[in-house]
Amino acid sequence: MHLLELISQHLKIDEHIEHFFREETETKTYSKGEILTHQNSYSQKVFFMEKGLARVFYYENGKDITTNFYPEGRVFGNIDTIFTQKPTQYNIETLEESTITFCNYEKLNQLCEVSLPAANFSRYLLGNLMTQLITRLASLQHTTARERYAQLLSENPDIILRAPLGMVASYLGISQETLSRIRGKEI
Repeated sequence: MHLLELISQHLKIDEHIEHFFREETETKTYSKGEILTHQNSYSQKVFFMEKGLARVFYYENGKDITTNFYPEGRVFGNIDTIFTQKPTQYNIETLEESTITFCNYEKLNQLCEVSLPAANFSRYLLGNLMTQLITRLASLQHTTARERYAQLLSENPDIILRAPLGMVASYLGISQETLSRIRGKEI
């Protein structure tokens, strides 16, 4: 799904939005394994996954911890930097060759100041992001590893085929061995 298709499902595209997408966004294809943003840096980019898969991760005690996956149709970025103006704690990496449309958050914010439909869509996206974060937090706090695995498969059924199992296990907060046991019991 292309970004304009997604937006047009939720709002009428006005001349400000059309101009913004012509002048302020860029679409680029990244190779598998490219780092889009680095931990301890500043990134004001907002990304939309047109085609491919990315993940957000950080390092803790020398371990690589995956916090989220972003397949086609998802909006993502370093929210911690965008809203706090502090260095991000996270890296964003492509897991497949990925076509991504992106823009500068400040430019997007300027669009929202002149376009009510864009401001409404921005609120819609922020609401979705907050809901995702709350759901993720509740999942980590209140569900078993097996329930988290089932939830991941219901939300993104092909993730097991697209992302390395070690990253999936890290995302679920379990070891790769535990993930293998869970997967073995579903057969």
